[in-house]
Amino acid sequence: MIGRICEAFQCLPSQAVRELQEDPEGLALRIIAMRDFAQAKEIYDNAKSYKDLPDDPLVRLVEEFDFAELEDEDDDPDESP
Repeated sequence: MIGRICEAFQCLPSQAVRELQEDPEGLALRIIAMRDFAQAKEIYDNAKSYKDLPDDPLVRLVEEFDFAELEDEDDDPDESP
């Protein structure tokens, strides 16, 4: 975890440890998770076909969100054709 924080924010391990100790909300870790998700979304969006998608849990999650969004659009009764 300390290594991930150091890499993500270009800081020393002592700063990463302090961040973990002083931030009970885990903001740094949430930011890292959001960056990971954004990277997975970019991979998904840039894939030429489903065969090009890596077998990665975050990419599969992006795919699930994408299909759920499409289903929501199809189910919206207020939307005009």
